[in-house]
Amino acid sequence: MNPKTYRTLQILILVALGIFLALKLFTGTLYYYINERFFGLVWFGVAGFLILAWILFRARGEAHAHDHEGHAHDHEDHDHEGKGTLWALFLVALPVLLGVLIPASPLGASAIGNRGISGNAPLTFDASGSLFQLEVPPNDRTILDWVRMFNFSETPAEMTGQAADVVGFVYQDPRLSEGQFMVGRFTLSCCVADAFAIGMIVAWPEGADLPDNQWVRVKGSVDVLKLDGQTLPLIHAESVQEVEEPAQPYLFP
Repeated sequence: MNPKTYRTLQILILVALGIFLALKLFTGTLYYYINERFFGLVWFGVAGFLILAWILFRARGEAHAHDHEGHAHDHEDHDHEGKGTLWALFLVALPVLLGVLIPASPLGASAIGNRGISGNAPLTFDASGSLFQLEVPPNDRTILDWVRMFNFSETPAEMTGQAADVVGFVYQDPRLSEGQFMVGRFTLSCCVADAFAIGMIVAWPEGADLPDNQWVRVKGSVDVLKLDGQTLPLIHAESVQEVEEPAQPYLFP
């Protein structure tokens, strides 16, 4: 491959990578892939791609000069190297191609079949290494807060009767009784590869009519339920309202 053409393709791919990541940040869809605490590193990556593209752009003249010096190379070797460099460029450009062709969407109930849904929540520590104490008022607790409190409370029955107001997607768990469904969220510690679903059981007579992945807001009083040996929070729902998917669908431990 002509070195000038190769350098031009390198520049275009670097610019495309930078723009692709910047668009993911601006549109908020990067939330679907990584924890928000890494967004600063992504901005650093965007700047790095664009700066490197500019450096290569400035160096194209030098690459063109080297191309003239290299005409004495064997023609067959030149073709072989050209094919190899094309494959290398294709592999580097592949993330952008997949990102454009495949619509961005967060994990939902359909992913639970492979990953399962858990009644356990990860521990959370502060900078000193001490376990965070949950002092969130009941009405402000997320599904993650409730599940974590049930996991690490010595007397979860003390939370019986407290008011819950949570948002999550519907999952029709086959383990549940009639008139019950799971309201779940995915938690993300680092990236989508380590995401796992947690949920609360909801007792609602019309729950069977709700489709998987429908986002709902559930209000009601909390109770305790045993399921497969686990102590889980159950909401005796007073209302189940269909809502739009949140701008940030994941919860972060």
